Amino acid sequence: MHRVAFATGAVLVVATAFAVRQTVVNLAHLGAPDAIVTQVAKTPLLASKGSLTSATPVAPGNDGSSLTFDVVNIDPQGASVFAGQAPINSSVSVLANGREVATATADETGAWAIITNRKLAAGEYEFSLSARSPQHGVTAGQSVRMVIAPEAPRAASSAMRGAVSQPLAPAPITFVYNDTTFTAQGRRAANLLAKRLIEQQPAMASLSGHADERGSDLYNMELSRRRLSVVADYLRESGFVGKLELIPKGRSEPYAAIDRNALPREEVLQLDRRVELLSTH
Repeated sequence: MHRVAFATGAVLVVATAFAVRQTVVNLAHLGAPDAIVTQVAKTPLLASKGSLTSATPVAPGNDGSSLTFDVVNIDPQGASVFAGQAPINSSVSVLANGREVATATADETGAWAIITNRKLAAGEYEFSLSARSPQHGVTAGQSVRMVIAPEAPRAASSAMRGAVSQPLAPAPITFVYNDTTFTAQGRRAANLLAKRLIEQQPAMASLSGHADERGSDLYNMELSRRRLSVVADYLRESGFVGKLELIPKGRSEPYAAIDRNALPREEVLQLDRRVELLSTH
């Protein structure tokens, strides 16, 4: 069992048995209970060993019975996102202190995700997973412990309030080596990015495309341009209608949100092969 603690704005999170795949966790303010409003999506965020704002990716795949969180993304100014793996085609429930707060259905790969406007008052919470399927019956899954702090006093500086309200960036959309095909984690990240953009409805979103260090500058610049095109097509097909600014960067900007010396080289290079959201306007 591993216990990891971190804070995002006003939230402290302690993860119990945190077997997270390629994950970026945004945990922020949650307020008094109200009706559940959910939308089913499909996936990041990514964390290093020292913090859950940057996580070690795991090889894709589902043995058909795993039930875990990949993403816990709570935006104090908008919707919250939960995503992960579950038995294929199972009905997944997210529980807060034993009470169901959101539901989803896992797809044919076992991936599931939820976007919900459910809010919770400040306090201690244990988020856990339960799934039901014909093959496995009722399955209990991973749990994540959280302490959600009260809002900062109104006397706090505007800079402090602004820092609390800023959600973390979505997880990078990763690609197979020397290709424009999403990895399993990358596809889930693309789906969650699409859901986020559709909900927020920005007039423009800026994306950067990247490649790992192998190959020439010219080749990698073209490869990152093609990866951007694939993501742009995915966002359009998902329903995003805003303007897209696509900025290819080749191999010039390796992924910096992790401790690159703490991970195996291939895992680091996997994170370099990505498309990222830079900003929205």
